[in-house]
Amino acid sequence: MKVPFPAIAVWVATAAVIPGLIAQPQAKPAADAGRGQAVFNERCALCHYDRSAAQKMGPGLKGIYARGIFAGGRKVDDAGMIRWIENGGKDMPPMKDVLKPDEVRALVAYLGTL
Repeated sequence: MKVPFPAIAVWVATAAVIPGLIAQPQAKPAADAGRGQAVFNERCALCHYDRSAAQKMGPGLKGIYARGIFAGGRKVDDAGMIRWIENGGKDMPPMKDVLKPDEVRALVAYLGTL
């Protein structure tokens, strides 16, 4: 089937313009794990090890994502980790009023590297 030249020109012009008109989701920048390590050292290291799974006051966090579940049995994922950090747990104080949201995200990024 032959397509007339003007139709091809319209199609090419339309194809070039439409992607700019369609809203593209913006990728969120990855939280800075290095900054998260600084937050950990300042706020979490008192109670948790990051380079060991051994118990300190709280559980050691090395491999927390690989272990797959929190002590209470819930799945370890970013949303669960944020919830745990912000709301605290059995023996952990809530950190929602202590850490800013970007600090929590950076901390979660760091914990994901352990």
